[in-house]
Amino acid sequence: MKKQLFATFIFTILTVIAFAQSTSKDVITIILKNTSLLPKKCTLISYEPGDVGNGTRVIWFLPIGTKSLKFKVGTKLYDAKNAQVGTVMSGKRIDNDVPFLVVKQEDDNQTFKL
Repeated sequence: MKKQLFATFIFTILTVIAFAQSTSKDVITIILKNTSLLPKKCTLISYEPGDVGNGTRVIWFLPIGTKSLKFKVGTKLYDAKNAQVGTVMSGKRIDNDVPFLVVKQEDDNQTFKL
């Protein structure tokens, strides 16, 4: 009984490790940078592949400040203007608009200016 329980435990741990390694390649880090000498507010709306909704983040950047964010490959990112924020808040989607960035594997650890 102990051997069977131990084997099940080891199998579960190995499965979790294998799953974590396979999905980590699909998530990359991008860096957003405020190139202005003034503070800047950015409303970032994202549509990740496979998700039905959106992700919305409001980020305040200090002058020449940066922020690192993680997204799945294929995510559409929008630096949303007030009209786009209003559309999303009303329950509609803006993923037919031209995105600020579509995340690719090559974008890992790249800096994008706002």
